[in-house]
Formats: sequence, structure tokens, C-alpha cells
Amino acid sequence: MTAKDITPQEYAKIFLKYREKYISIARSYVRDEIVAEDIVSDCFYNFWDKRAEIEIATIPEAYILQSIKNRCINWLRDNTNRMRIHEAKYNAAVAQIKVMEQEDLSVIFRADIAAIFGRLLDKTPEMTRNIFCSSRFEDLTYEEIARKYNVSPRKVKREISAVLAMMRQSLKDYLPAAATPLLLLGAIMDML
Repeated sequence: MTAKDITPQEYAKIFLKYREKYISIARSYVRDEIVAEDIVSDCFYNFWDKRAEIEIATIPEAYILQSIKNRCINWLRDNTNRMRIHEAKYNAAVAQIKVMEQEDLSVIFRADIAAIFGRLLDKTPEMTRNIFCSSRFEDLTYEEIARKYNVSPRKVKREISAVLAMMRQSLKDYLPAAATPLLLLGAIMDML
């Protein structure tokens, strides 16, 4: 008997009757609902798609179940290999972090950060730039800056916050957020 003898109605009955059971079985192997659903769907699809080529000596349900078990075993084998690769990458990353922790990266990146900061300030509107520079280089309070530029202290705070947010975004690739303010301060001092 070949699987091509199965009618679409018979296939639909098998699918509806066994799909959830097969997903439960696959999930017991792979421990992942989505992967289990994908495996079962693929096995049903492949059975129907290749039914003319499949010689079955048993009922279609058993054939599909065996396909699901085989796919689960292959997935587990592949996943184990992926885990080994990820573990190797993780170990390499940990080693890289240890090296980086020992280096003084602030010296390495200071010029880059200063250049990024300069470009960022050039892109900001003149008023925003003036407010930010007054705050950081002239050590003026928000109230003093507000009087100097005839704006509200709330606007001063908003403009400074906007520049700081843009700086964090522009410098996110350089170092963790905790180190960025220190590097930025050193880069700004280099610009003066």
C-alpha cells in the first residue's frame, strides 16, 4: 500500500484526530511548544506532499508518528551542536571581556568620543548647543542659563536632557552606560 491511496478526507481526519497528541509527544522530546508544533506540521506536510513516493507497511498514523520521533531526535542532536557552538562563543566572549577589563579603554576611545561629541553638537540647533555648553562648560545653573537665553528653566532642562539622550544613543556602542559619562567628561575636557 502506498500513501497515495489516502484520500484528502482521510488525511484531514488523521490530521484533526492526531495533531494535538503528536504535538504533546514532540514537546515531551524537545521541551519547546513552538518547535514541537513546527515538527508536527512539517511531518504532516511532508507526508502529504510526498505521499506518492512513500511505501508504508503500517497505518499512516504510525508512519507520521515515527517521522515526528525521527525529527525530534535530529532536532535534539542539532540543538546540542548549537549549544556547544554557543558555549564556545560564550567562553570566547568571557575571555574578551576579561582582556577588555584589564585595558584602559578610555584612552583608546577618547579621540573617537570627542569626535562623535563634536559632530553631535554641530547637528544640534544653536540654542540647544548654547544651553548645553553653558551648563557643562560655564557651570551655570538652570535658572542662570534660563535668564541668559531668555527661556524657562524647564526648557533648559529639556534641551540638556535631549543632548544627553542623543549622546547616550551615539555612544552606546563604545562602552557600557556606566562608563560613558566618565569617558565623555574626559573627551570634552580634551576638546577645550
